[in-house]
Amino acid sequence: MFLLAWRQFMLDPLRSALTAIALGTVIAVILIIVGFEQGQYHQLKQVVLNREASLIATQPGVNNFIAVRSSLPQLSRMEVENIDGVVNAHPLTAIPIIYSKDNMRTPVYVLVYDSKGGPSTIIEGQAISDGRHIVIDYSLAKKYNLEIGDSFLVSDFEFRIVGLTQESAFMMPFAFINYDGMIDLFLESEIAPDLSTFPLLSYMLLELDPSANSQVVMTQIEKHVSSVDILTAEQLAQNDKNMGEVFYGPIIGLLVSVGYIIGILVVGLIMYADIRGRIKSFAVLKALGFSNKKLILAVFQQSLLLLAIAIPLSIVFSMGLSIFIETVSPVYLIRLFDPVSFTQTLISSVGFAIIGGLIPVRSVLGTDPMLAFQGE
Repeated sequence: MFLLAWRQFMLDPLRSALTAIALGTVIAVILIIVGFEQGQYHQLKQVVLNREASLIATQPGVNNFIAVRSSLPQLSRMEVENIDGVVNAHPLTAIPIIYSKDNMRTPVYVLVYDSKGGPSTIIEGQAISDGRHIVIDYSLAKKYNLEIGDSFLVSDFEFRIVGLTQESAFMMPFAFINYDGMIDLFLESEIAPDLSTFPLLSYMLLELDPSANSQVVMTQIEKHVSSVDILTAEQLAQNDKNMGEVFYGPIIGLLVSVGYIIGILVVGLIMYADIRGRIKSFAVLKALGFSNKKLILAVFQQSLLLLAIAIPLSIVFSMGLSIFIETVSPVYLIRLFDPVSFTQTLISSVGFAIIGGLIPVRSVLGTDPMLAFQGE
């Protein structure tokens, strides 16, 4: 029966190729949507994990790193470092700003670091060595046509770009400065009158003694330092991902559902038109004694054959489209090959190919064998 389906497929190779391309395009769109969702979740988790800390101290009640405000007392650092097993509590401050240039505005998440927590990778330029230096995300540089050595104004305070990184989350690019730069910014810019609204210490990245038990250290800090909450980096990263799922889930879920419905309809309509165009061939098969069961099997095999050709095409299309999207707007990460979501999408594609193949079955079963003996 597979040979029969293949011969039916090759009766009109151009129509079959166009059909496979149309189906591959639908699957590629679904892969891009799901890949965008997984890319955002990956970015949210990596922002925390890239800080390379065993434990992270936050303001009591604050369980996220992104889109929340955490402010810690300055003395809490000394209290935490006095706990057995804590080698160092590296300070980290998060400052959300709006960068404005050329009549455009972009929200930027500025991370202020001292000895740990800076940019995970420098793709161009160098790390910060001065209070006036700043490392910005590549997407921000591309959007505003900024280069190494250019000035970067934050509330009329001038930083100098010394490096580019690739770190963003929640559709926001990140920037990195040190504490000298933060103090100068606070004192010399228009931010100064509103200084009380900005935290001086947001988080602490805890470096533990290699022999220390992290659970024991967490318990001791929670017992003796009431001004902080302690979470593992994995917990904080998962919390940010969960927040992203709440934010993106309904929107992406709706788009994916619409994509699946379109996929079923496209396959169904394509198969229906294909079967109607080859109705006389099925009449010949019925006249030769092929049972309805075998005819239905041939229809399904033809659907799966189309899918077998369309899936590689969809992967090629989606890879090309993801490269285009990330080139035009690098802040958006398209993670096409997340194992779980990629497998689910392919399985779903097989599902809607089978469902779509059901649509023309009635026409096949109702084919009159006498059509085989009629002239063109």
